[in-house]
Amino acid sequence: MSDKIYIVGHKSPDTDSVCSAIALARLKELTGTANVVPCSAGKLNKETEYVLNFYGVAIPEVLESVEAGQPLVLVDHNEWGQAVAGGDQAKLIEVIDHHKIGGLQTSDPIHIRIEPVGSTCTIVAKAFKEQGLVPEKPIAGILLAAILSDTVIFKSPTCTEEDKVIAAELAAIAGVDPKTFGIDMFKASSNIADRTPQSMIEEDLKAFTMGPHKIGVGQVSLMGMEGFEDVRANLTAAIEAHRAANDMKYLCLMVTDILEDYTELIVKGDNPEEVAKAFGKELVNGSVPLPGVLSRKKQVVPQMTTYFQG
Repeated sequence: MSDKIYIVGHKSPDTDSVCSAIALARLKELTGTANVVPCSAGKLNKETEYVLNFYGVAIPEVLESVEAGQPLVLVDHNEWGQAVAGGDQAKLIEVIDHHKIGGLQTSDPIHIRIEPVGSTCTIVAKAFKEQGLVPEKPIAGILLAAILSDTVIFKSPTCTEEDKVIAAELAAIAGVDPKTFGIDMFKASSNIADRTPQSMIEEDLKAFTMGPHKIGVGQVSLMGMEGFEDVRANLTAAIEAHRAANDMKYLCLMVTDILEDYTELIVKGDNPEEVAKAFGKELVNGSVPLPGVLSRKKQVVPQMTTYFQG
């Protein structure tokens, strides 16, 4: 067991989970905490790679499992089903998140900060301000990028005025226009030709317990749907294979067109029509059409959870 304190986000890491770990580690260093190591709970997606490369920030260590008793800080999640292997046996000392509480139990009191904002990085940026500190340009840049990613450039219903205010402050430090940088960031990661079906599934996949079922909900964001039909057949086959291999009742992939504010929810499982009913819709060619839907956290997971727990 290491005496280091690992800070790590959820499996299938996205930009918010990785950048919040890096920025929080930097804040702890600046405020006197030693042996803090930011980590990623898996391979980075293309968006996160673009962000870290743009700001010259080192790619964090990959942490896929931890030993019992290992000091651990969770960011951008608080459910063991989404955490690194062995996380439930680690010495959990802190959680910073912006999601619903997922049944987390601890043996000792810990620091927990969960706020209803659009991004974990909004909370981390606030913590810098509360300590009277200004993040360096690269840290400000990756904090901003994560806010833009999670709020879909402020278009998601998860976005709050607080996210916008913090983003503007970070953009001034980073020296970029938020919307321009956000568009460039999404463009850099949305080329379907550069992705395998498996990478699209795992890019931002989370497992949830809904009633008695284990259900996976992933999301891939595109700037327009050009080229998607060319990969649809292989993608849907890969979704079913991944669902079966991971013993999920259903595996759903949100294919979100940022330009059109539209999501096609591809559903695999024994009775996919059941998922469509959670939204009061009919299944169309194996998918649920969801116009106006951008957010998994607010517009997909709550509806499905209510349905399957009902």
